[in-house]
Amino acid sequence: MTDTAISSHEQLLKLLGGKDTPTPDQFKDLIIKIDSHAVLAKVFLLEGVPYVLRDSPMKYIIFREQVADRFGIGSQDVCIVGSAKLGFSPSAHQFGRPFSETSDVDVVVISEPLFYRGSRVLFETLEQLGPPLWKIRPYLDAGAEKSSSAPVVPLKHWKNVKEAVRNFVYENLNPGNFPSEHPLRIEIFNKISGTAGLFLALEPKVFVSKIRCRIFRTWKAAEDYYANSLRETKNALLNLEEVDAELEDSEVLSEPIAPVSVKAVPAGQETA
Repeated sequence: MTDTAISSHEQLLKLLGGKDTPTPDQFKDLIIKIDSHAVLAKVFLLEGVPYVLRDSPMKYIIFREQVADRFGIGSQDVCIVGSAKLGFSPSAHQFGRPFSETSDVDVVVISEPLFYRGSRVLFETLEQLGPPLWKIRPYLDAGAEKSSSAPVVPLKHWKNVKEAVRNFVYENLNPGNFPSEHPLRIEIFNKISGTAGLFLALEPKVFVSKIRCRIFRTWKAAEDYYANSLRETKNALLNLEEVDAELEDSEVLSEPIAPVSVKAVPAGQETA
């Protein structure tokens, strides 16, 4: 190993100490060269003072306590992730984009009761979406070929159901999957957005485009989720495979959806 390689390796190990925030290039090296993405997620995304509050660490404590009080949890079960944490985006599709006035602040809330309550209510809501099962059942039972008369599933509904199921499997809840007028969605985002004034009180001021939230059942679920996100980023950086874009956590889901439909495909005729 050359002296340059040794120096680079030592620098990466030093960064893993968590005392310094890596630059985008340094974080890229960490994502590519360190196999344990769970460690990277924990050290750089879920722990430590975030970039947006780096000059006011006490304000971060206050922020966590305010959010925790609203949700009835401990302040240790709240943290800021994403570009607001690192100062740049760690996502596969926007890696390296600097945090700015138009960026979002992503908040993680750990609450098993809220995860189960929210998931149950979300599935009850999604179950009411059309088309009803009785319209699809004849096509499933008969193994009918695709036809213009087959029921269609609106793209917006299909996305929400797919996202909700995937999130439940990985033990997290995205409030953005609720309809924009749903009481629980409004309740969760009101509890989060009520802290926006804290950022405006900073010197220098931090302007927040919007605050988003994701609820996890446990810290382990959060670590696994963000470790997988970093693995997706690694694959994207190395052009290894296509990565599914994440749905936004809030306002995006309330924007008009183009009139595109996905036909219900009879059992046994699904395509990869």
